[in-house]
Amino acid sequence: MQQFKKILPAILLAPVMLTQSRAVFADHGSLGFGIGTAAPVITQTAVSLPDGMWAGGIVTNFTSFDSASDAELLSLKNNAVDDAHGDVHSIGTYLQPSVFAAYGVTDDLTLGLRVPYILRSNIRSPDEPEDEGSPVDHVTKMGDANGFGDVRFFGQYRFFHTDDNLNHVALLFSLKTPTGRTSVKDNQGNFFEAHHQPGSGSWDPSMGLAFTRTMGAFSLDTSGLYTVATKGAQNTNLGDSFEYNIALSYAFGAPVRNAFFASSNNAPWTAILELNGEWRDKQETGGLSDPNSGGNTVYISPGVRFSGGKHWNTALSFGAPIVKDFNGYQTPPDYRIVYRLVAAF
Repeated sequence: MQQFKKILPAILLAPVMLTQSRAVFADHGSLGFGIGTAAPVITQTAVSLPDGMWAGGIVTNFTSFDSASDAELLSLKNNAVDDAHGDVHSIGTYLQPSVFAAYGVTDDLTLGLRVPYILRSNIRSPDEPEDEGSPVDHVTKMGDANGFGDVRFFGQYRFFHTDDNLNHVALLFSLKTPTGRTSVKDNQGNFFEAHHQPGSGSWDPSMGLAFTRTMGAFSLDTSGLYTVATKGAQNTNLGDSFEYNIALSYAFGAPVRNAFFASSNNAPWTAILELNGEWRDKQETGGLSDPNSGGNTVYISPGVRFSGGKHWNTALSFGAPIVKDFNGYQTPPDYRIVYRLVAAF
């Protein structure tokens, strides 16, 4: 217990300190792999499924971007310090619906998988000049890049909880597999670049920690997950990433346990406020670093969850970016909406 008291402050403070990190493709949507059986919508809880219980459902992430105009893209291309900095693009929206299923192997070990479908719309990029030394004078509408994304296998091992079940700490781990589509073509018949493809073509392992503390009607959750990116499609490494989150939840009506599958649940509505951040390293293709990649994004995300008893719940979160610290030019996000529907049986 004394050792737990020593590590607890570090777990709680890590998300706060890391919001200041420098050095994500802005149009990638990372939501960890939380199954949504506890209060937060995006932050991963440390509460595991009971032995023998199944949970499944859908989670959908929609992000709208502040797309650059054709004139802005042309200016970025024409005034870039070199060709690498001038390789810019703009995107309209990012939509990722996913289905997932998880199983409680024991009271402390949960295993599952998630299958996403990726839809990127209105991708545009300034053309290369026809003659050397001539200015770029038009922007190509490359179209949409849609298809199944990479299947992720995940697990959660709760290695600590207090006797009253009010405090939980869990190890998070996952493996993203190269199962998504990597051959989508644009309107000109050329392959989209690797970071626009629905799949990465790489094996990417992840590991992290989650902490949950319930306090009557309130609950506090925080999680961090580091992903090691490996080389995938088009000889490209999309860059390591670190997701960090903290959430405060309030159950209306009466104190409740944090888990929505618990029989002690007696407050159907829960209000949630989260800070959700992601840092991503720069992308490398053929050993060359992309200057228009990597950075740090933080969302403030109010949300609400409705629990229809211990067998199902649904949640909605609206996120506004409060930190948009990117390398080079990347289309900045405008807002994000996340929806979850979870059933446990």
